[in-house]
Amino acid sequence: MEDDQRFHPSKEFSHYGKITPQLRHGRHKRSLTNTREEGKIRGKPDSSVAIATCGETEGIRGIIIDTDDTYYIESPRVTVKSNDTNDETARIDLGEHFIYRGPNGGGHRCGYDGGHINATHDPELYRQHMAAPTRQKRATSSGSPKIRGPYNANKYSSYVELVIVVDNKMFKTMRENFKTVQQYCKDITNIINALYEPLNIFVGLVGVVVWNEGDEIELSKDGEVTLKNFLHYRKKTLIKDHPNDNAQLFTKEHFDGGVVGKALKGPICTYEFSGGVEMYHSEIIGVQATTVAHEMGHNFGMEHDTADCECPEERCIMSASSSSIAPKHWSRCSIDQLSLAFHHGMNYCLMNKPESLFDSPVCGNGFVEAGEQCDCGLPDYCDNSCCDPRTCMLHTNASCATGECCDLRTCKPMVGGTVCRQADGECDLPEYCSGESEYCPGDVFKRDTEVCDGGKAFCYRGTCRSQNDQCRLLWGPTGKSSEQCYAKNEDGSRHGNCGYNRVKNEYVKCDEADVHCGMLHCRHLNERLEFGMESVAILSHSFMTYNGSVIPCRTAIVDLGLQKVDPGLTPDGAKCGEGKMCLNQMCMSVEKLRAGGSGAACPENCNDKGVCNSEGHCHCEPGFAPPLCNLPGYGGSLDSGPATDPNATAGFRRIMYIFFCGVVPVCFIFALVVYYLRNGHTFNGKRKPAPNAYVPRQSGAVVSYSTSRTALSSLGAA
Repeated sequence: MEDDQRFHPSKEFSHYGKITPQLRHGRHKRSLTNTREEGKIRGKPDSSVAIATCGETEGIRGIIIDTDDTYYIESPRVTVKSNDTNDETARIDLGEHFIYRGPNGGGHRCGYDGGHINATHDPELYRQHMAAPTRQKRATSSGSPKIRGPYNANKYSSYVELVIVVDNKMFKTMRENFKTVQQYCKDITNIINALYEPLNIFVGLVGVVVWNEGDEIELSKDGEVTLKNFLHYRKKTLIKDHPNDNAQLFTKEHFDGGVVGKALKGPICTYEFSGGVEMYHSEIIGVQATTVAHEMGHNFGMEHDTADCECPEERCIMSASSSSIAPKHWSRCSIDQLSLAFHHGMNYCLMNKPESLFDSPVCGNGFVEAGEQCDCGLPDYCDNSCCDPRTCMLHTNASCATGECCDLRTCKPMVGGTVCRQADGECDLPEYCSGESEYCPGDVFKRDTEVCDGGKAFCYRGTCRSQNDQCRLLWGPTGKSSEQCYAKNEDGSRHGNCGYNRVKNEYVKCDEADVHCGMLHCRHLNERLEFGMESVAILSHSFMTYNGSVIPCRTAIVDLGLQKVDPGLTPDGAKCGEGKMCLNQMCMSVEKLRAGGSGAACPENCNDKGVCNSEGHCHCEPGFAPPLCNLPGYGGSLDSGPATDPNATAGFRRIMYIFFCGVVPVCFIFALVVYYLRNGHTFNGKRKPAPNAYVPRQSGAVVSYSTSRTALSSLGAA
């Protein structure tokens, strides 16, 4: 078995006190006494063994899985509490270890009861609103390096920014050792990420909060009450200090009825309900991580597996009960339910990659961070032949292991000009591999304020969306904007507004000039909201009379997190008048926006051989070179990379050089020699004699006699 570097202690911890939240950092020496060995029982390829040495005073712990039997290795220890409360608890190893068989069935179950969120059944739980404005950018650590990867991510990948909260009892169970708590949370997250990676979902740990001085919510043996209190805490406190997509509470509180976890179904991207609670019920980290992945699966919209769900093993992750053996697969039912949730936009907040991760770098978390050449996740799950998962360094002779422009078959960058990011709509532009880097260039698009959709909208941030487009997104293909209803946005009510201030629970009134940029008003044949969770949305259905006709005005305030604009508002770029577009719920003059620097024209208008991009540079047609598209070149822009392979063009130029400077002159000389010889010349300047001519040897006049038939015939005639 090999030393697993992922289980060595890490560098930093972050925790909160109960009374005054404060961020603390500590540095620790890296101890090589904490190692983990993994392997199999000799002669039993289906077995699994994991043994960890847990410090000089704690001996070893481990697990042996042999088909249906599970055995645990433990060392008896004497616990000594120091008189100094700042010292860690000392544990003295007695020098012997025990091995015992564990139960095959855990008897634990999930507390999910199959119900759906109902925004009216608990007014206190569902009435609370956002503690920050709708448009809130994620907090980032200043100076933190940009992370790359995961190596197998693509344009459809989802990223969950996870925060883990550890309660006071669990903190004490881990001997009040912040380093241990932090490492435990990172190991749990790495396993969760490995479980979700086949679903094209990547989970990154962005924060750890430890209630070291006391619990900050009331914990109850009723899992429902604990979940309710934790979701309220996340909304009111946690998300302001640690912006996240999802939060999970680890608790030592024992829930009634054998329940080990609790979460609501479907609200993964919501500000109100994206979270879960898990009881610490197993020392096997894989089993505990599977419980967290299970509850998060409910947040994704998954239900418990039934008998007719296809599962490649005895039980899958969404099984209603757990055992001592952690499942690794998702059933067909879970995959279908996830697909349905994403179809309804529940990945709306998950499209952005984390800008920084907690206590990075961490080899094995799947993201390439400072000091790493690659990171393909945990060794048991890594299928990247270019990367060593134990060191996060490239294998010998490998040039890359991550990025859209890395060919994982050869571990070399793809040729220049390969499309690595297709244009997504008429306002977007493609990006190309450079031939040297493994990473695709940053996303660029057509400049803002470009007319699109046949004059119904303007490009903004690479998208083209009109009011009709947004109505179809919310209500399905029959959705259409109700133009006559937008005057309601001056009211500043749930029936019409220019935004909802969730801090003050107030609706913002639109100015008269901005009514077409406020709340979206639609009419449609569908009775259900198609985008987001209808059960947590604020819906309004009113009518107005216009020219003797009754006009329906349907609106929706959709909870899809703090990081995105409410999709129930008119999108930026929508046309709100002649030569005007919506921006931040205001109707702006396109001409003034351009004068202010938004969508400024490129130099020489790209000579009509390209378009202006969002960086103010020309994106040239293939065959023309940036920056002005006035000379022959590879196409593309200074930002997008070359649209054709520069090396192929350079090779063509070399071939042409060799051809014209080498082959052509040689051919010319050869042709000249042939021509010279065929015309009877020799290289000494004399003309060659005619065929069959007689040349006498005597000196003096040279007389030649022709032996041609024509000459003989003439003599005979004479």
